[in-house]
Amino acid sequence: MSKKLLPDNLREKLSTLSKTELKYFQIMWAKSGVLFITAKPGVAKSAIARSIAEKMNFKYIDMRLSMCDETDFKFPFIDSIEANGKTNKVSDYAVPKWAFESNQQPTIIHFEELNRAPQFVRNAALQILLERQIGEFAFNDNVLMMSSGNLGDEDSTDVEEFDGALNNRLWHISHTLSFQDWCEGFANENVHRSIVSYLTAHPENLYKPATDASKAYATPRSWTFLSDYIVSNWGMDASAKDFINSIKEVACSAVGPAGLKYIQYCEDMLNINIQDVINNWDKVKKDIEKYNRDKKSELIQSLKEIEILKLNSRQLDNVGGFLKTVGDDERFAYLLDLVDNTDSTSDKTFKTWLIKNFKDDLVHMRELNDKS
Repeated sequence: MSKKLLPDNLREKLSTLSKTELKYFQIMWAKSGVLFITAKPGVAKSAIARSIAEKMNFKYIDMRLSMCDETDFKFPFIDSIEANGKTNKVSDYAVPKWAFESNQQPTIIHFEELNRAPQFVRNAALQILLERQIGEFAFNDNVLMMSSGNLGDEDSTDVEEFDGALNNRLWHISHTLSFQDWCEGFANENVHRSIVSYLTAHPENLYKPATDASKAYATPRSWTFLSDYIVSNWGMDASAKDFINSIKEVACSAVGPAGLKYIQYCEDMLNINIQDVINNWDKVKKDIEKYNRDKKSELIQSLKEIEILKLNSRQLDNVGGFLKTVGDDERFAYLLDLVDNTDSTSDKTFKTWLIKNFKDDLVHMRELNDKS
């Protein structure tokens, strides 16, 4: 049987996919064997399928098999057939609307929880996945299919083991999600910065298995739940001081014990101020280096209110250490404003500090002055 090559209009979009997304898409396009992804709960199996569909401009259909019954795949009805001069009542099956509509445009159909579904539902789904048909209705080449499931004992889920014949018809891929993958593919644009900042400092807490003491536990999905709670009530740009009291009541309900550590992190962020930077840089350096850009910006705004010429050499060195942790543009903007509004010629200590720590920035300032 000849295979349809990927058309140029789709090939051009492959560059938008991540390495993992590209692998999954190419397996689906081959339509030889069934892509079966296994992973722990909450690690973005459906999110990555939805992302592929969005980037490739495919419609996405999510079939959550544990919530389906057999009529979601074929609906029985009574038909009439004329034979031998008689009208005979016979049973038949109607093609579901979602299947018919999938043939009208490029579509990815994702059969989730394949190894957790009731047997009669699983059998109906497997017939579609393996044969690409429902009765006499056939899916066209622009319909791609994939399936996913859980790990069983490894992630404390009840799953059905497949027999050898079925296993031989599947592409078995164990899906893992690193913190970097989660950030680049989703979190940087969709998750509140306080959570991203906390998990940047503690990536081991992105996924924490459930314990006997807590039914809630940390996964990319449950961290997203907590983020949505924050963003929906206080906004994407909210500071921890806006929601810290409310979050104490609900964080552990979403992410389990990891919520306590996240709350402590938020409180520590609020407790560090510009005086800590000026006087105790060695003690707060490690924490501030983990801050996101917004939190560092808040400290720079506070720094602008400090009379810099009144600081001694040790305090100036502390400020210099902090400024080296912020983005180049933000540091340069602060120094430019500082130089324009400070009489540095009258203070040798200040002038020496500038040259010692920010020589390249000073050269850039001169270049800008020369151009103007």
